[in-house]
Amino acid sequence: MPSTLAANWRKIIATLLMVTLVILAYSILTAGYEGFKDLVSWKGLASFTVLMAGWFISAVRLKYLVGKIYGYRLSLKASLKARLLGGLVANITPSAIGGEPARAAFLRKIMGKDIEELYALALYEVYYDVILVNTVALIPALLYIPVSIPVVLVASFMVTSWLSMSYFIKRNSGRSNNSLLLKISARLPAFYERFVKFSNGYREISSKIGFTGVLVLVALTIVYNTTWGLAIFFLAGGNYLLEGVIAYYFMMSMGSIPTPGGSISSEYGLSIILPPSIVVSYRTLFYYSTILIGFVVAARELAQGNG
Repeated sequence: MPSTLAANWRKIIATLLMVTLVILAYSILTAGYEGFKDLVSWKGLASFTVLMAGWFISAVRLKYLVGKIYGYRLSLKASLKARLLGGLVANITPSAIGGEPARAAFLRKIMGKDIEELYALALYEVYYDVILVNTVALIPALLYIPVSIPVVLVASFMVTSWLSMSYFIKRNSGRSNNSLLLKISARLPAFYERFVKFSNGYREISSKIGFTGVLVLVALTIVYNTTWGLAIFFLAGGNYLLEGVIAYYFMMSMGSIPTPGGSISSEYGLSIILPPSIVVSYRTLFYYSTILIGFVVAARELAQGNG
């Protein structure tokens, strides 16, 4: 994965510049640049600490999922690395959904399983993020219409499309008689074989997880996403406890739109509720802390010869 980052450094720099320019432009146009001051105060440190707590909870979720499905005792450290590498890639690619290949590749080096199987695991993991984050965002978005209409549209599309995608993958696992897949198998046999391995892995994960497993994954997903939302409290103050959490879910839902690093769409999601200065401080902290820590992990893996 680090070698992939090196090979695409121009695109990475372009994405970082795009996000930076959007944040700066937003801060100037809305006079929200005072939010930058909070990043170098105790408020910024406290918010960063809460964000890191969220990352640890997300690592617990991945560790639990790997153990539940494969009986493999993935260390919390390795799980955290996988999550941070995924977060890094997700934030330097067109949308917030893009870290699955990085997590799958990292887990492959540790577990030695086929990449298709581990990609299915990563996709199954992010499935909970997409469905739950957008469902939670959709409910309060109905109260902020008309400014929240984009959130309603994006959240509804993401929930519908991912439910449909999951159904399609499970339905077409194995040697399906589906005419479309048969056409693909005839013209792209290598792709078809990989799809079969991936879809079989996804269906196996879905069947193994069980009702209790689903409840645990749902709970951990809600807890760590809400924790990230609570980080806004330290930047915005007590008047924005619940509003900050809602704004976070709006940001993540709008971040599904394929813009570089979630730029413009993420700022819009936050600005539905939060004042400009808080939008600037939280967006900057959330985005660049993920980038910085992810790059540190990637650099260490590269230095250790694990790239």
